[in-house]
Amino acid sequence: KIVPFVELTVAHASVLTILAISFERYYAICEPLKASYVCTKARALLICLLAWLFAALFTRAACKYISLCR
Repeated sequence: KIVPFVELTVAHASVLTILAISFERYYAICEPLKASYVCTKARALLICLLAWLFAALFTRAACKYISLCR
């Protein structure tokens, strides 16, 4: 019961993390002078935590409506 939930959460979190990295790199290329002020370690940590939180919430919702995690 817990294994499918963890598998889907990790999959969703990895996709969201790669998406966040892509946006950060795009911003660093398009706005190189502002990137050092906007892209900080604290914001990166916050974005990673939010990615995991959203991944867990999305997986919980998917497991609730699909019989994958039963």
